[in-house]
Amino acid sequence: MSIDKDFGASAGAPDRLHFLDGLRALAALWVMFGHAHLFVLGWNALPALAGLLLNWLLYLHLGVDIFLVLSGFCLALPVVRNGFRLSTSTAVFFAGRAVRILPPYLATLGLILLVNAFVPLARWGRHAAGLTSEIPAAELWANVLLLQDVLPQYNTINGPFWSIAAEWHLYLLFPLAVWILRRFGVLALLLAGINLAIFLSWFNEKLPLLAPNLQVSVPQPPFFVALFAMGIVAAALAQAPQFAPLRARIQRHAWQVAAGLTLPLALLLWDNRILDGATVGRFLSHVHQIDPLCGALTAALLVGLSGLAPAHWARRVLERRALVALGGFSYSLYLTHIPILAILYTVMGRYGMLTEAHALRDFFILLIGGSLLCIGFSWGFARLFERRLRRRPGGTLALAV
Repeated sequence: MSIDKDFGASAGAPDRLHFLDGLRALAALWVMFGHAHLFVLGWNALPALAGLLLNWLLYLHLGVDIFLVLSGFCLALPVVRNGFRLSTSTAVFFAGRAVRILPPYLATLGLILLVNAFVPLARWGRHAAGLTSEIPAAELWANVLLLQDVLPQYNTINGPFWSIAAEWHLYLLFPLAVWILRRFGVLALLLAGINLAIFLSWFNEKLPLLAPNLQVSVPQPPFFVALFAMGIVAAALAQAPQFAPLRARIQRHAWQVAAGLTLPLALLLWDNRILDGATVGRFLSHVHQIDPLCGALTAALLVGLSGLAPAHWARRVLERRALVALGGFSYSLYLTHIPILAILYTVMGRYGMLTEAHALRDFFILLIGGSLLCIGFSWGFARLFERRLRRRPGGTLALAV
């Protein structure tokens, strides 16, 4: 998932919430570690102590939920500080999002296709069919145009690409969300997001009946609209000046809401826990319940964390220098980790380093070696391709790192 930064706030700004970078880093690591698990160990839960330490990696999908809420929260921060108005024109907003998202995404796509043209990998991106030196035009254009969320059958080049497409389409709703927030308030925006998510989910079920020969869907998953709205609402509650008199009460209630959501989410995850490849389907069939609960919990935690002093232990943990630095290029890490893990996994297999008898050892080799390679590569990759569009005081546009 695209990992948005506080659009318009510099790294040294006094009101910059550095714990957001820490959360981005942890979510990106969750996804990367989870994919390392899937490469070597598959969807198989481990028993005993190893299971207690590693089985949470199987729920890497929840890391994407966190990214979605963070995206809405970070995009909304400058809006709520600006009287619930975009600090730029709508056109400049979309241009800024394009400059932020597309260059790293297209560079990753191009790099994968370049390498694959010379060395096709059977398990590239963990897709069973892998890639070949010749890719169908429909699949190529679906990935170039970020349509994997409406044409999921073409999301075979790089697994995480579908979430970039989903967020890209959510950006189209952001100016409307800002207008609802300014005109009708936070409750109206939250209800609008939830109701739109419900409608899209219903329409997605009816679409095959309405257009049986058209292999498209509504942007997947449709309930991500609600998570995006939750992030925007959380930013308003945490930072909007009009809520300042009630801020302490809001933040106290946010912790209570988070505590109240933890148990039902834990029970839902336990009832649909992943044990092996056969039970993944059961988990995925309940993500329409799991994801909104995870999103609401994340949003409540963001409001609560925003009210903590920087010296609080939770803020200090999330604002560790290493985490904040990693969060700064976590988008590139999210984009590029699958190809790097796939290459390393393939090399390990060719040199006889993958054996069923030592699967746990092989996992840690891939995890440690792959993490070092992924982090090092994505740091340099981000410096080359991650840019943002800013508006100078005089009204002109400028690129900024």
